[in-house]
Amino acid sequence: MSDYANKKTRGAFIAAIFAMQGFEILAGGMVGIILSAAFKLKFDAPSYEIDPIGSTFSQADYVWRLIVMFGALPATLTYYWHLKMPETAYYTALVAKNAKQVAADISKVLQVKIEAEPEKIEHIAQETSNSFGFFYKQFLHRHRLHLLRTTSNWFLLDITFYSQNLFQKDIFSATGWLPAAKTMNAVEEVYKLARA
Repeated sequence: MSDYANKKTRGAFIAAIFAMQGFEILAGGMVGIILSAAFKLKFDAPSYEIDPIGSTFSQADYVWRLIVMFGALPATLTYYWHLKMPETAYYTALVAKNAKQVAADISKVLQVKIEAEPEKIEHIAQETSNSFGFFYKQFLHRHRLHLLRTTSNWFLLDITFYSQNLFQKDIFSATGWLPAAKTMNAVEEVYKLARA
């Protein structure tokens, strides 16, 4: 939907979307805390060090399954809403060359009345067909700093979020936020990891 945003707010709109990743991590932790606390109250199990087999009781598997199900719900809703979204105006205009559909889509999204102008689409299509491609020197000369800044920021953001999620158990254990795994049962470990 950022294609329909104006130039002043488009960057903030995209930044807000990526900022939601942090909120999703917090929400996942809260779901993990609530579910593991409920299972911990219902099913009391010894630690791994006392009973290795009994520490992972059969119902403990449901904690992970329920956490994944809660995580799949927003993704499923996003997929459904994405199917209902109109195609971008640029694609409809330049590839499909359908001026009426462009006007209808923009009118629907922006909630304003717009008339179809096929002659403008032909003019824009001619201008863009004469432009240079991605691997041409002109493109790199004009956009190399934009590409470098964008890829650097994206890379640093991904390192932060993904490495935290992949290695948080090891980091939390090394810093003392989590006790040794052998001193907990399976559900208690989920609870303490989600809390940390």
